[in-house]
Amino acid sequence: MSLPAQIDPRKLALQGAVLEGEIFAADLTRLATAVLAVTSSLKAYVQFAKDESGQPVATGTVSVFVDVVCQRCLDPVNIELKADLSLQIIWSEDQISNVAPDREPWIVVDRFADLIAVIEDELLLALPIVNYHNIEDCTGEAFLKKAESISEETDSSSPFSILKQLKQQ
Repeated sequence: MSLPAQIDPRKLALQGAVLEGEIFAADLTRLATAVLAVTSSLKAYVQFAKDESGQPVATGTVSVFVDVVCQRCLDPVNIELKADLSLQIIWSEDQISNVAPDREPWIVVDRFADLIAVIEDELLLALPIVNYHNIEDCTGEAFLKKAESISEETDSSSPFSILKQLKQQ
């Protein structure tokens, strides 16, 4: 089932609604510009509720597979991006100080909000800074040869010997 783009999060919180479904890769345009390719549809589970203080909140998880660049060999590597949602729905920036410390503010000025945009924001924040294949899967031959030669030459008596070798090269 496809998730709706436009929702009324406060009404959903009053109802204690749960939205579970998919967002097609073609609808994740901002994420697609940050990675090589979005290779699967996004799977999401979002639960709306009122917290103990009566504030509307949205919690859940989202995941999607994307291709990114391996920093060793510069070939594509497929990774799963996962993000946990923990959002408190507020009307304006003036209310940010009232947001619980374990939640992020979700500013919804009007009645309706763009669910896909907030999910994409969370995924963009979850992107790793650097990406690598597993060592055995990486084709970065220059890196692998250097790592092997360093590990062979390493003096096990000193934890800083590897730094000394790198400095000499």
